[in-house]
Amino acid sequence: MPRVRWPMAALLLPALVLLLLAGLALSSPPALGGPTPGKACKPVGRTVVVGEWTYTCVKKKKGKSPVWVRTPTPAPTPTPTPTPEPPANDEEVASLAFARTTGAERPGDPTSTGAGPWATTLRLSKGATLGALGTPVDVIDQAGVPSLLALPDGRLLAYFVSWAQGNVMAVGILDAGTWRFYRIAVSGFTISPGGANGVDPSAVTLPDGSIRLFWMQPTGPRGTSQIHSATSAPGSALGVRFAIDAGTRLDPGTMIVDPTVALCAGQWYLWVNESGVTTFATSTDGLSFTEQSAPAGLDGVFPWSATCLPDGNVQLLASKDTASGLPYIGDMSGFRANGSSLLPSGALADASLAQLPDGSWTLAYLTRMP
Repeated sequence: MPRVRWPMAALLLPALVLLLLAGLALSSPPALGGPTPGKACKPVGRTVVVGEWTYTCVKKKKGKSPVWVRTPTPAPTPTPTPTPEPPANDEEVASLAFARTTGAERPGDPTSTGAGPWATTLRLSKGATLGALGTPVDVIDQAGVPSLLALPDGRLLAYFVSWAQGNVMAVGILDAGTWRFYRIAVSGFTISPGGANGVDPSAVTLPDGSIRLFWMQPTGPRGTSQIHSATSAPGSALGVRFAIDAGTRLDPGTMIVDPTVALCAGQWYLWVNESGVTTFATSTDGLSFTEQSAPAGLDGVFPWSATCLPDGNVQLLASKDTASGLPYIGDMSGFRANGSSLLPSGALADASLAQLPDGSWTLAYLTRMP
């Protein structure tokens, strides 16, 4: 059989094809639309991302022009799903919720003829200034001793004594136009043993966003009472569930009622009614209070409400002689009257003010139920 001789070109062609393919693989051609690796580029640091590849302009050697370098595009880091803030009335406080009291849902105190919480309605008025409070609205019946607190997020908390719930401290939370009502719970302390329940709430916001609640409760010898406090940490139960602060805030060995507390510019103020006479005390930590003379301008004045203003002054709502709802403003250096009574005709002396984050004002006060 004759030997077949192939031309040299035919023999070399397959090898050339293999080398070409290998060269293409080694040169790592750019992705469609991407720069060519190894080609000159500028400026240094420029980055181009094309699909799964990232091209970066890099200067590899001194004196040489920068060239494109290709690396795999890193997978994007997944964005963590934020943990939503718990709602204001979730299961943590649901067991303490109660419906709005309308009318006399619980019989009044048969031993008293005064206007206690069994016979009064809590009302609110709002206005851009203290001198322009609007038409009042009824909030809840059989409520007494109001204490307003405005939170930075716009919620308004109205603490009060709820006769219908058994003469216990409660809070109404106004959020986005809706009221929700809760009994106050204090861990580590029994505030409603029956008879000598904790009453007369006064609430203060602390710098960390917590709320400290002060109240009167007889825990000592018969005929005496003390001022206690508890703190509620930020969270879904803020302002509803509290943990007791150890000890007492004030215990003069007599019957004291109606604490009014404020924290302004690092200074704590505390007023109580001691057998018809105003007792004043101060503190640096809100836990240890020391009795002292009242600031100038408050002779014969009993504050029912104290609101801290942005400038560090304290806005009081007080009674003097037979007049009630009188506004005073000042600090430890002295107070002065700043207006006439804010209460409408027929309102009781016990009232409270709060300034909202937008600078507007809310007044809470009591009237006798029909």
